[in-house]
Parts: sequence; structure tokens; C-alpha cells
Amino acid sequence: MSDAVGSGQVTVVLSAYNGGRYIAEQIESIRGQSLTGWNLVVRDDGSRDDTVNVVKGLIARDPRISLMDDAHGNLGPWASFGKLLSHACDRGADYVFISDQDDVWLPTKMEQQLNLLRETARSGGGETPALVHSDLEVVDGDLRPLHPSFSAFQRMSYSTKDPLRTLLIHNAIAGCTVALNRPLLEAALPLPAGCLHDWWVALCAAGWGTIRCTPAATVRYRQHASNVIGAGSRHAFLGTLVRHPLAYTASSFREFGIGVEQAVSLRDRMRSLGVADAARLKRVEHYCNAFSEDQPWFARLRALRKSGARPQRVVSRVLMQAIVAAYPTVSTLLKRSASPTSAKSIRSGVR
Repeated sequence: MSDAVGSGQVTVVLSAYNGGRYIAEQIESIRGQSLTGWNLVVRDDGSRDDTVNVVKGLIARDPRISLMDDAHGNLGPWASFGKLLSHACDRGADYVFISDQDDVWLPTKMEQQLNLLRETARSGGGETPALVHSDLEVVDGDLRPLHPSFSAFQRMSYSTKDPLRTLLIHNAIAGCTVALNRPLLEAALPLPAGCLHDWWVALCAAGWGTIRCTPAATVRYRQHASNVIGAGSRHAFLGTLVRHPLAYTASSFREFGIGVEQAVSLRDRMRSLGVADAARLKRVEHYCNAFSEDQPWFARLRALRKSGARPQRVVSRVLMQAIVAAYPTVSTLLKRSASPTSAKSIRSGVR
């Protein structure tokens, strides 16, 4: 077994909501990690089941686990994880791992990712904001394999050479696989209101620092009836589009609108904190300008091109250019649709 003592404080943050059925198995997979020098902070987001009692039972067996009692009740995912990340930062965490309540971590997940974070610090300097993530193995409620790669199953990826190109538009990093260092934690806090916490942290890493990925899946991503967002086939959206075209369109606009708001927040955060790479800030500024109602359509399209942001699919590239060109018309819909969403990954119609 490996111990992180003397090499920086390692904190796992877990936001739970009605997770009593599976949360013990997830926490046991954390307790079974090859890395032993960690502490786990659980925040219950107003559960109505036995989640809190299950966690308290595990606390009695392991002093590394604690329950965050802030008396705020149900806040929703972004605010709940915001509380947890701020809590970890205030208590001196050097490395933070983000956990969901119903997955299972493979035994060497934390050790692999911590080693990558340390390697990044050695090669890029200790102050470089860094994020490490991985793929997921898709399993059913009883952990029977469904697909070896969530990324392949959903055709969800980003440009590893240029993360901003993809992450400005949509998220391709599952939060339940993420580990980050303290410089990234400090850059990302406080989380903007209504953001998607995993997407926001990934955006900050793309804007300020670096993103690394382990070569294999480190998490078994459980699919069950209570999943807020599951790992449906990448073609599953077609059925939803046919059956509920208005709802699907509204959802796509909501997700896209959240992305635009996060880009604006990233631009403002980068301006206020300063950046080592001015070119990245300029690209984020161009992307925000692509959605400015004060510019003519051709100027918005030019700003989009200068930002380097580009959907992966040809059809989506055409769709995005149409949205940018007609932005004053669709901006009201985007703003009306923008609201906090709970997801392990964002499935925007523009990808």
C-alpha cells in the first residue's frame, strides 16, 4: 500500500442525495484504495432515505471519513460540491478527488492519479493548475459489465492537444473520475452560480494549466433506475428527439447556455487572477465575443473562428455557426433555459 503522508494532504469530496442503496459500496471502494493517506468528506444534500445513517456507520469504523454538517439542506449539485471544495480548500487540501455516491473506484485509482498530478508538478512547476481524469467502465446495478469504455460508448472526447477547443463548447470529462491539485482548486473557487462543477473545473484547467488522463478506466460507472443522467447509447438522443422534440430542444439550449455563461465566468476569472498564457485568455475572450449582442453576425462568426472552439461533428459545426449568427434571436431562449443541471457529463446537442 502507498501512503500520501508527507506528500500533501489528499481529500476526497462526495456529495450525496438519496444514495443509501449504493453509497456504502462506493465508500468501501475508497477505503480499499492502494493509497491510504487520505480523508473523505461527505456532504448530504438533503436526503430523505438512510444515506446519513449509512455514512455515520462507516465513520464509526474509519476515522478518515467525516460528515460535513452545514445545515443548508438541499442545494443541488453545483452548490453542494462548491461547499465541499471550499471546505477542502479551507482545511489545507493539496489534492482533491471528486466522488459520486453510486460508483465503484478501482483499487489503484487514487495512487495512479496522484502520481500523475505530482509528475505534472515536477515537469511544469508546483504552481501549475493540473487536473487528472480517466475513462469509466460502464456497469449495471449489480456491477455486471455493459461496456469497457464510457467515452467510446458515448463517443465523448476532447482535443487533448487543445482542450479549450472542445471544453468551451461541451464537457467531455466525467467529474467522478477527476483529481485536481491545489493551484487548480484555488483558481476554480468560488464556483460560479449554476455552473456544472466538473465542467467548470475542467474549463479552469484548460484555461490556466494542464489536463492529463490515465491510460485506462479507473471507475466502474453504475447504471441504475435512479441515475440522474445515465450512460445511454450515443444514438439514444434520437428517440428522445422524436418523442419529445420541444423538451429535447429546450434541454440542448439550456446546456449550451450554461456553457456560454461558464465561458464568461472563465474570462472574468482569468482577467481578475491573471494568466501565464495570454493567448488562452484571448481565445476565451473571442469565444465570449461570439455571443455578444452588440456585434453584427459576421463579427460574431469571426470571433468564433479566432477562439478556435470547434465542435467535433460536421453537422454540429454548421449548427453552431447558425446559433452564433442568429444569437440576438436565440439569446433570450438560452438565458431562459439556463439553469443548474445535475450531470456526470454534459450531453449538448452541439458536440
